[in-house]
Amino acid sequence: MRIHQKRFLAFFIVLLIISILAIVFYFFQFKNPRDVLSSIVPSARAQAEYNPEYIADFQAEVVIKSDSTVNVRETITYNFADNQRQGIYRVIPYRYFTAGGRFTVDLSVKSVTDERGQNLAYEVAKEDGNASVKIGEAGQYISGLKIYVISYDLRRVINFFDDHDEFYWNVTGNNWAVPIDRSGIVVHLPDGTRAADISAECFTGQYGEKNQDCRVTNVSNSQVGYSSFTTLSSGEGLTVVLGWPKGILSPPGFLRQLGWLIRDNPLIFLPLLTLLVMALLWHCHGRDLGRQRTVIPHYQAPADLNPAEVGSLIDETVNLRDISATFIDLAVRGYLKIRKLDGSRMFGRGDWELVKLKDFNGLKEWEKDFANDVFGSAASVKLSELKKTFYQHYPKLVRNMYAQLVGAGFFPKSPNKVRNLYAVLAAVLFMLGAIVLPFFNGGLNIAALIVSAVIVFWLGRYMPRKTVLGAEAYQKIKGYKLYLKVAEKDRLNFHNAPEKTPEVFEKNLPYAMVLGVENRWARQFENIYLRQPAWYEGDFASFNAAVLVGSLADFNSSSKSALTHGSTAAGGHSGFGGGGFSGGGFGGGGGGSW
Repeated sequence: MRIHQKRFLAFFIVLLIISILAIVFYFFQFKNPRDVLSSIVPSARAQAEYNPEYIADFQAEVVIKSDSTVNVRETITYNFADNQRQGIYRVIPYRYFTAGGRFTVDLSVKSVTDERGQNLAYEVAKEDGNASVKIGEAGQYISGLKIYVISYDLRRVINFFDDHDEFYWNVTGNNWAVPIDRSGIVVHLPDGTRAADISAECFTGQYGEKNQDCRVTNVSNSQVGYSSFTTLSSGEGLTVVLGWPKGILSPPGFLRQLGWLIRDNPLIFLPLLTLLVMALLWHCHGRDLGRQRTVIPHYQAPADLNPAEVGSLIDETVNLRDISATFIDLAVRGYLKIRKLDGSRMFGRGDWELVKLKDFNGLKEWEKDFANDVFGSAASVKLSELKKTFYQHYPKLVRNMYAQLVGAGFFPKSPNKVRNLYAVLAAVLFMLGAIVLPFFNGGLNIAALIVSAVIVFWLGRYMPRKTVLGAEAYQKIKGYKLYLKVAEKDRLNFHNAPEKTPEVFEKNLPYAMVLGVENRWARQFENIYLRQPAWYEGDFASFNAAVLVGSLADFNSSSKSALTHGSTAAGGHSGFGGGGFSGGGFGGGGGGSW
């Protein structure tokens, strides 16, 4: 399917805008995974208006071990009042989304008992990043006060910063459907921790609020206590922050952290896999056919290839440099004259006029279409006038150029179509990364898809391949370029090199321009001119080959602008220092009765 370059670029721009809007919507809609949970759980405040149940006391005891594992023991005194219920459920998040990507903590529920240590029936279900501990037996109804003791172990809930380590913990969670009358927590650090080295802070309120209706109590060596001195309404919670110096805990090793990173973000190696796949595709479908040979100097371009075709074959791209050199080639061949005009200015330079000297019937089809689009029915045209109209014909010119190269047998497929195919694949990957994955995964997975899209798009530019005929012509062009750029003192090493005449200079000049060696070519012919070429009209003062090339460089710049003018060109932050808030850090969740 032919993909119009202009339409494809417009499609890509629209896709990019949609992607950006989707990302903005995502980050404003769900700033924290708990927002998702709270959007599912009915309004706790609304439920509290007709629900007489409440948590009489929520106390937690946390033991932080020297290997950075954490044991949590929650004692929840739940008052069912006169309601007949079968038990409670406690929802504990174990997956978080941070700026660095998806972050999963290791959570293992060890036991659920009553206050006397008697085991209670429970089930643990993990879904959507939350572990739901459902306590009680179906058909066995209870009312009044009931005490539940939940013990679970955690890993990866300690933040290791450069200057300190930190336990940032949402004690109660902000998604309980009932109010909490009393709440508190005691945190035990490894032996050897000094009270003077401990920093502690706490927060209460709705998610994101910085209320401090709580206090730090019992700060002693290796132990810190916190308690809330206000009732937490449904939807409110208690969050604590505890910091201590480096060296007390042993952080996880590099390999363990790498394993966690891969587990949390399985797409992290997608760019590497994409690179390998693209390399394989290039090896099988992107390499030029035929075999590489030693570059041998050639004194002319491959037969029947004009400068634009040489420039397009050497880099597999039709660009403005190739097209603008066609003006000079047509002038050298006697079809038109290039006249420099004084006075008027275009793009900050002097204007130019192209004068038609004879019909274009002897040209190739794409050249004929190009020349007729430039002149129309006029006998002459200024570049300042051309810039207003020719951009409409430019896409057709590019398509015709590629069709000419394919028709001549230099490429099996249009290089532009091949590149566009990979550009579409890259756009699909980009769309998945920028629009779809933000709603399911973290930043590293998104970044992996976007980087993979860039790899496909970039390496796709090198996927066009030449046929055997095209590869042979490419080798000859490299030999021809070697001849054009050789210094004067080395010309004697070229046997049977053409004589230095104005005709030889002018015939090869457009080719030197598309190959980027026009200045070197001109230096070999500095004193060859006694008069201006018939196809060029400008200031003849101090005229020589270098002056001509410099003047034509200005012409090239102006013609490039004229050809396309008017077209569309083809948990992990600290809770201290103002960063803490209710509902921040690890832990959290909520619960209710069933």
